[in-house]
Amino acid sequence: MRHNTCTEMTCAADSYYSINRILLLIVGLWPYQKPAFRHFLITFITILLISSVVFQLTTFITTEYSMDLLLKVLAYTIPWMSYLLKYNILCVNKKKMRSLMERVRCDWNELNNALELEIIKKYSTLGRLITLGTTLFVYISTFGFIVIQLLSNFILNIAVATNESHPRQLPAPFECFVDEQKYFTLLLLFIFILALCGLTTMVATETLFMSYTQHACGLFEVANCRIEQALHRGMARNVSSVAEQNSIMCQGIISMIDMHKKAIEFIELSNANFKLAYLFTLPMATLTLSINLYRLSRLLMTKEYHEIITTGTFVLGQFWYLFFCNYVGQEVIDHSGNIFHKTYNVQWYMVPLKVQKLLLFVMQRSMRHCTIMIGGLFIPSLEGFATLTSMSLSYFMVIYSVQ
Repeated sequence: MRHNTCTEMTCAADSYYSINRILLLIVGLWPYQKPAFRHFLITFITILLISSVVFQLTTFITTEYSMDLLLKVLAYTIPWMSYLLKYNILCVNKKKMRSLMERVRCDWNELNNALELEIIKKYSTLGRLITLGTTLFVYISTFGFIVIQLLSNFILNIAVATNESHPRQLPAPFECFVDEQKYFTLLLLFIFILALCGLTTMVATETLFMSYTQHACGLFEVANCRIEQALHRGMARNVSSVAEQNSIMCQGIISMIDMHKKAIEFIELSNANFKLAYLFTLPMATLTLSINLYRLSRLLMTKEYHEIITTGTFVLGQFWYLFFCNYVGQEVIDHSGNIFHKTYNVQWYMVPLKVQKLLLFVMQRSMRHCTIMIGGLFIPSLEGFATLTSMSLSYFMVIYSVQ
């Protein structure tokens, strides 16, 4: 009976991560894939990401150097370098990835009642919505980017055809040492494939991280629920003796401490898996945002509308990325701190002395908020988002003043 229940809970947990599973399967990061096919995908995607960086940097060989060219190349190259680094770091951490997935299933199996199940379902649903929203935003933006390029290079050129020839332009600095106009369609298709590849690796890894932080928040909320239930059951009228009251409350509080410990361990395991990847990607995202803000400020004074739309989309995407990376970190801080406030606000003065001592231990343990630490230097939070945004604007002003 217990085995059947565990199987049902595992299936229920997996259903909330179905989108994450599909994305991870596509990029070869799903740890339960067949090893041969997984290695093929990792090799293929790594080659594509490396080629995207190399073919952008080779632009400096055939094009006259200028500051505008440098910034344009960096605006496209830095994100792809971050995708490449993060993707390969997570490929190396495949055992930790698998451990995280197993922990999610184990946590679902540890739930005691329907109320706790509803809490974890609520947070898993939120994680699923974040995954779905992120995926739709990225792919709709990518589709819009493709449509803009097709319109500007094919349809509009035909519609306004004159005796003058209008050379078609690739959407990004790209040099393959072939005739660009002759092989324009193939080069454009290749760039679209590279863009989809890089963005899919980004979406797969970012949404998994966000979903797991929501799961951790759910565990902290379950711990809150357990301490309320423990005191409520202990002070119920049908509890006759003080000894029975002590036993019920102590068991409930110990159960709450156990869940609190599981939440902290899950965050620590998640930190071990993602911290090195974010150590590279967050500074790169900050620098890229500064460059794109500068490029957008220059483009707004021109009539290059498709470039304005493309660069504006990049700026919005990078703001979104920095915000959500810090928002999920703030969620963990807030939910871990809620345990202290919840314990402080219960009717602790009405419980036996032994239980009061346990509650004091809980408060001492939860006074120190649980955080996601990146490289031992940066804690994602709303304050962290303000710091990174301020840095991006400062770098933007430096670039603008130099120019």
